[in-house]
Amino acid sequence: MLRQYLTPAFLRHLVISDGALVVLIIIYNLLAMLIPVVKLTWLTGLCIFILINVILIGLKVVIPLLNQR
Repeated sequence: MLRQYLTPAFLRHLVISDGALVVLIIIYNLLAMLIPVVKLTWLTGLCIFILINVILIGLKVVIPLLNQR
């Protein structure tokens, strides 16, 4: 019964989407630790924060599209 839901295509898309999200979260956390050390300006820190959030929002849009195929 469980095999009908856990198809190879579903598992592949799950690994790709979750793997990308985990990598982005790790990069985001590393960047959050490095910002005080590097002493970036407020404008640069804000630009980096906005860029990372745009990437995460983009993933939230792309992942359901990948899972529909």
